[in-house]
Amino acid sequence: MSKFEVHIPATDGNGFNVTLKVGADNWMSALKAGLQKLGEQGTISQNVMVDIQEDNSIHVTEAASGRVFRIREMTEEDIAKAQVKRPSQIRPAVAPAPAQRAEVKTEPGIPAVKRPDDHKTQPLPKPDLDTTKKGGEALKMPSPDLNKTLPGNLAAVPASIPAAVPRNATPAPRQHKPSARLELKDVEELVQPIRPSTGSIGRAKSSPNIAKSQRQETEDILADIFLRVVDLGSKKEIEEAMEFVLDLVMEKVPCEAGSVLRADGATGDLTFVAARGPKAKEILRANIIVPAGTGIAGFCAAEGVSVAVSDVEKDPRFYAEVGARVGYATRSMLCAPMMTHGRSFGCVQVINRKGGPQFLEHEVGVMAYLAHQAALFLNQKLLE
Repeated sequence: MSKFEVHIPATDGNGFNVTLKVGADNWMSALKAGLQKLGEQGTISQNVMVDIQEDNSIHVTEAASGRVFRIREMTEEDIAKAQVKRPSQIRPAVAPAPAQRAEVKTEPGIPAVKRPDDHKTQPLPKPDLDTTKKGGEALKMPSPDLNKTLPGNLAAVPASIPAAVPRNATPAPRQHKPSARLELKDVEELVQPIRPSTGSIGRAKSSPNIAKSQRQETEDILADIFLRVVDLGSKKEIEEAMEFVLDLVMEKVPCEAGSVLRADGATGDLTFVAARGPKAKEILRANIIVPAGTGIAGFCAAEGVSVAVSDVEKDPRFYAEVGARVGYATRSMLCAPMMTHGRSFGCVQVINRKGGPQFLEHEVGVMAYLAHQAALFLNQKLLE
């Protein structure tokens, strides 16, 4: 098992940066173990951008927060130099401040009742003086309609409850379960990084004018996608639908090639159901199977994480067999999971970005959205 130096920045300006020595099979497992050690399990759960630096350190930018995690595999010399903190040197974790609740005001003459989960109070509803008819006959109150929606377009019944599957339907894909809790015996806090970063951390920020232009471009792209993705529901065959999604992805994300991999419901293994690019026909004819959890695509489909990698050759998770079998070199990759209702249906991936190796934040978001729409389509097919 390798040792990794994992640098985790503070969540806000009042916190502390932490550097850990972690024993793990790969950099992603090391990062997840480090976050769990700090009580942040589940932080890396959506969209991340991975850039591998010249010194082979890995910078992982979390799109939602902008935090940049730095991971580097340690040499034997690094391990010998590492100064581990004693228990008395480790700062206790600071619990987040409880959310403030608005004070509940009561009207004169109306008593207040305490909720069991709060010390604040809220007023009891006013009595309705018109609840009886003449003669004392009680009015019958209508039963609540669970099909109606609550204020703010919130459905009365939680949307996350999946519909029943007909008895003769195709077996459902394997349920996506959160990763088992990692053993943290091999996670220690260091006094300081062995090799402090001397270069730039994360990605260079754009100038205000360029950033404004990029935001407008992103809004235009998303508006167009929202209008066009509705056509997905009219597709009859799975292959036709996946090709539609892939074509829309490649129109919005500049790349040389792309594919859709569908997960086997029993094993989780991935097979290609749609492909575009110079070797698309060869990939579909080769009947390639990517074992469950293998490579960047397997990790993405199993963990439900969208990952953009700028240099796959430096990433030990990269599964090179696909490119080797069809004679096509992969330099960069963006992969997004097809997941809904806790079920993994596979993933959508594009490779070799045009115009530069680094996929942009809005491109990761576009991929994640369209992959989710593909998952909704496949889930609906199970119910037919």
